[in-house]
Amino acid sequence: MKSKWLWAAGVLVLLVVAFQSLRGAAPTERQRTSTEPAATAVSIAIAAQRDLPIFLKASGRAEAKASVTVKSRLDGQVAAILFKEGAPVRRGQVLLRMDSASAEAQLRQAEALIGRDQAQVDRLAGESKRNTALFNQGFISQNGLGQTQADLQAGKATLRADQASRDAARLQLGFTAVVAPLDGVAGAALLPVGGAAKANDTALVVVNQVRPIYVTFALPESELERVKGALAHATVPVYASVPGSTSSSSGQLAFLDNAVDPSTGTILAKATFPNDDGRLTPGQFAEVKIPIERLPAAVVVPVAAIESGVDGPFVFVVKADSTVEIRPVRVAAESEGWSAVTRGLRAGEKVVTDGQPHLRAGSRVATGASAPLRLP
Repeated sequence: MKSKWLWAAGVLVLLVVAFQSLRGAAPTERQRTSTEPAATAVSIAIAAQRDLPIFLKASGRAEAKASVTVKSRLDGQVAAILFKEGAPVRRGQVLLRMDSASAEAQLRQAEALIGRDQAQVDRLAGESKRNTALFNQGFISQNGLGQTQADLQAGKATLRADQASRDAARLQLGFTAVVAPLDGVAGAALLPVGGAAKANDTALVVVNQVRPIYVTFALPESELERVKGALAHATVPVYASVPGSTSSSSGQLAFLDNAVDPSTGTILAKATFPNDDGRLTPGQFAEVKIPIERLPAAVVVPVAAIESGVDGPFVFVVKADSTVEIRPVRVAAESEGWSAVTRGLRAGEKVVTDGQPHLRAGSRVATGASAPLRLP
């Protein structure tokens, strides 16, 4: 009986040992999961097939389409400043008034001379009429009549000369009102009230025409043929953005210089912009973009997805099982933050755009929702 109990106890011990061995050899699913490497959080984008515009970029400066230095047309002192510095002005708007006392005195003198001349002509006309009647009756000679008529003609000539002097005096008086020669923006007043101006010499204010406005920039001679080709077939749009602005102004290419600067290898170009919003100011720095080509039906991804390796560019492609593979690609062009891939990638495939330094082939990744590509 005792041997049976010993045998049963031995079997029980063997069962317990076997159970403990199996527990140690077969980890639970939670244990197996905890031993696998954690997924790497990354950002992704989905490759799309679209037309990609290629831009030629340059740096330039805004330039007034016309800049006029306003001067007085007569000597005198500034009597009043009637414009607001830095404000828009219209063509014909009175900007300043010069002291008009001298011009008014000359006009009054000219009008007085005309009054005297008119009285003289009226007297001579009466004498001519009377002498003509006397000549017809034989009371005066032909010479007497001729002298009267000559005096009348001389009086009329003097009247016309003084009338011209009056017109000149009126013109001079008109010059005391200094007007804007064009629509634009007035600068600072260059002469204060009471300051003396010399005719056609002293600058009073500068008016810049800014609607429309030019942006002047230099293009490399290597791109000249492409720009000329685009200009020959259609109007070439140009986009300009200024520092601190999140949007750009739209214009068109207006001018290419007739010679390349041999010292810089560039050619001067100008684009004109309506500038209705007044965003561009003369002298302001501007980044210029010219669309000169468009790649049709290109597979595009963000530039951030392209990695550089010893064998050339590559991307991390996210597979259906959330692991990544390294895919060599060929990049045809880059534009506005996008890369056109001509080999190694298909539209619809997911590529990693952030987190690549932590990845290798076969790495498991965790991704969020991918936004559709928005091309320029």
